[in-house]
Amino acid sequence: MPEPHYIPIQDGTVYDHSTGLMWKQCPEGSGGVGCAMGEPQTFRLEEARWRARDSRFAGYADWRLPTQDELRSLLRRRCHGLGIDSVTFPRTPAGYFWTSDPATYYPDSAWTLDFRRGHLGYGTSRDAFYVRLVRDAGSCSPARPATCLPHAERTLEPHDGREPGMEEESDQLNP
Repeated sequence: MPEPHYIPIQDGTVYDHSTGLMWKQCPEGSGGVGCAMGEPQTFRLEEARWRARDSRFAGYADWRLPTQDELRSLLRRRCHGLGIDSVTFPRTPAGYFWTSDPATYYPDSAWTLDFRRGHLGYGTSRDAFYVRLVRDAGSCSPARPATCLPHAERTLEPHDGREPGMEEESDQLNP
């Protein structure tokens, strides 16, 4: 059963009531219902940053890498260590995920969080780790319209086996 402070939204996002954050339900590389399409992929640091910056998932243009604290908020104590709610966030690999926080003592590096043990580490520009995108749920509003895509550009995530980007005109939301 999903934890009560997570609210899955049918566009492939999850609202975290306790933090006010909206998470992409699937790790980068996978998608669809239950994250069954594709495989979670690892990315080098700069690729992870580009992926966040260029994402237009679910009609939002303000996706980013999470901070250490934000990413750590997904971990919960379990009977045997730490874990993530695998009903709400299916197919999350038990591995390292990038954060947006730089590890200041190494150039071109960032902190990482190990979803297997809950340990913080760091990675350099040569390392490749998993990515889970986040955004501030309240940031797409009439007060800050630049963070939202125009209605004509919003597309639903295909849940019928088609690859993302292969949506039909009927998948577009009407303004």
